[in-house]
Amino acid sequence: MTEGGRKLTLTDIAKLAEVGVSAASNWHKRHTDFPRPTVVSGQELFASDEVARWLSQRKIARNGLQADEAPGTTYGDRFIRNGGAPAPRLQAEPSHVPAEVRSDWTNKLWRIMDLLRGDLELVSAVDLIMAMLYLRTTDPELWRAVTEQRSWGAVNWMLRDVPSWEHEVPLFPAVASNLSGEQQLMEAIRLFDQIDSDSVGSASMFDALLEKVNRDLGRHGGHFTPPSVVRCMLEVLDPGSTNTVYDPSCGSGELLVAAAQRGVEALSGQAMNGRSLRMTLLHLSMHGREAKLRMGGPEIMRGAFAAEQFDVVLSNPPFNVTLPDDIEQDAWRFGAPTKRAANFAWLQLAVHQLRPGGRAGVLMPNGTLFTGGVNAEIRRKMIEAGVVEGIIAFPPGLFAATGIPVSLWLIRRPKPGAPAPSEILFVDATSMGATNERAQRVLCDDEVAKIVKEYRDWHDFGRSGNFDHSAALARPVGIEEIRQNDYDLQPRRYVREEIHSSSLQADTPSARLESLQRELDGLDERAKRTRRDFDTRLEALHGSTTRSRREVSLGEICDVHAGPGTVDRERGLAVQGWTPLVLPRNIKRGHVSHEELDTVKPETSAKLAKYMLRPGDIVCARSGTLGRHGLVREAEGGWLLGPSCMRLRPGGEVVPEYLVHYLNSPEVHRWITSKSRYSTAIPHISAATLRELVIPLPPVVVQREIAATMGSIDVHIEQYERGASTMQSLRDLVFPSLMQP
Repeated sequence: MTEGGRKLTLTDIAKLAEVGVSAASNWHKRHTDFPRPTVVSGQELFASDEVARWLSQRKIARNGLQADEAPGTTYGDRFIRNGGAPAPRLQAEPSHVPAEVRSDWTNKLWRIMDLLRGDLELVSAVDLIMAMLYLRTTDPELWRAVTEQRSWGAVNWMLRDVPSWEHEVPLFPAVASNLSGEQQLMEAIRLFDQIDSDSVGSASMFDALLEKVNRDLGRHGGHFTPPSVVRCMLEVLDPGSTNTVYDPSCGSGELLVAAAQRGVEALSGQAMNGRSLRMTLLHLSMHGREAKLRMGGPEIMRGAFAAEQFDVVLSNPPFNVTLPDDIEQDAWRFGAPTKRAANFAWLQLAVHQLRPGGRAGVLMPNGTLFTGGVNAEIRRKMIEAGVVEGIIAFPPGLFAATGIPVSLWLIRRPKPGAPAPSEILFVDATSMGATNERAQRVLCDDEVAKIVKEYRDWHDFGRSGNFDHSAALARPVGIEEIRQNDYDLQPRRYVREEIHSSSLQADTPSARLESLQRELDGLDERAKRTRRDFDTRLEALHGSTTRSRREVSLGEICDVHAGPGTVDRERGLAVQGWTPLVLPRNIKRGHVSHEELDTVKPETSAKLAKYMLRPGDIVCARSGTLGRHGLVREAEGGWLLGPSCMRLRPGGEVVPEYLVHYLNSPEVHRWITSKSRYSTAIPHISAATLRELVIPLPPVVVQREIAATMGSIDVHIEQYERGASTMQSLRDLVFPSLMQP
């Protein structure tokens, strides 16, 4: 596309803005700042990007709004929606913010916060700064006018008509008028205007403010779900772009934003109060997303979306909230919850809002897993009805300002006539997580991946008996065993019992001990041979890697191509005659794994021919867990590149095996991490950014030797891992073998 976008006539502009040609002509004639045309063959043509920017400053009168347009909608919104120009760049986030730049703008934010804290509480100060951020991002012209004022009274008068969306939620909170002196506010506006938002990005600034209020006030201030927990919930439920997603207690909107970043378009959310609604609106706006939002609560029939059902429900509701006095009158399928603790109201609401076949993930305090009384009876009925699919117990300390341990209830709504579920999956992740510099526990990407793998393996293969679960982490448990435990749903009760029993199941400990010793002897011998091969290759390489070496960008030696947005596929099933789809979870140890494959039917595969993989291609993730690269071998030739992935197709001057080893090196992983965009919970990197990666390129013969040397190291690692696993099994058998008569 040429600079300034497409060239349009006034008739084109009128059609895209949905006005008469005379209105477009009047804009051109009467407004001196209207974009100037270029004359081609006697016809005036206007640059679409310039027109979009100009129209974005003109709000549509209320009597001119269409049924689906909120107050404050501009003609630019219509113009962009109808394809007149791409979405405005104001929502774009920089791929990487240098440390010194981040330090500068965060310091200025906290200076503004300190300035306002003389008269305002932290939450109110953050509200005010977020409002300034929104105004500066969405209406630069009005923001510029605000910065030119000399008194708060003048600013307040200018902002009287700032849109409050269709929810009648004011953009600027009323607390601004409570400041004892105008000077603080005007100084705050001046300082905020000094921040270079182009180099920072509006979403990054908003996320930093959200993290600040969450860290200082915990759930009471931000009602904020930690990013590692958000990531786990989204990976487990895995909503697709065509799914409808609902959060019945959207808090600050982090779950809705994360779902939108996975491609989900149909988003709905219920806010329990005006501040939550306003925060969610701002959060979505800063990330360029939209959702259908309403006010409501945990009641079944009086909720904001009582008559609607959804494919996926995701929520981190406030725990133990008080319900109305007449709560018993609501349509509680499993029994009315206690009024002073609405935890089982949220769980029943999730079931109610699901379509048949839908699934939900609801964070709950661990007390919901075992408490007695009314809660125990509701829990029993839910289990017997087959709506409880699984429980994932998280470690304590994940939430700011509270160490309360939580669990993720995995809920389903069975389709009519479907067989009753025979088991529930329990995942005990309580020992996971590492403490960060703020003494808050965080799940790392590998830990999230382990949790997700256990769930997906069970969900896809459990009923066929092919679920090979990790006894230390997960276990599917039959309903009868749960009955015998009085419907207690604490994962540690079931997972740890299996670990204990499995260590005592050796039928002939002495025979098994001898077998393991022989296996160790063989591994030791093979490891010695591999080590000798490695030493020989490494010695031969010394000094040769720098001769005639040059440095090139990845884009110079590879065709970098992003995968499709969405693909209609059969999840976790390798259907005969269908084409396997490579997803991020299939990239393991520098290769493409044949486990957990999704497949697509032939007609879909034909439409996606441009995404077909060849031997020698390299695939990598472009969102989620970044930094893993896998080589496509002969066995994977003809497979398809899937969503959230990128394909690198090396040219003749680079050996694919060499390139994949370099791409999997720590220095490249650090580079990708530094260049990735990280919004809310899901990091991602663009093809354009990846093309800029610098690759050291020695001669082809040296590349092959390096690849062979690295390959011998991989073999060595696998041998040691097998040896460690075998030694652990040996250790578990020592006492049983010694105690035999």
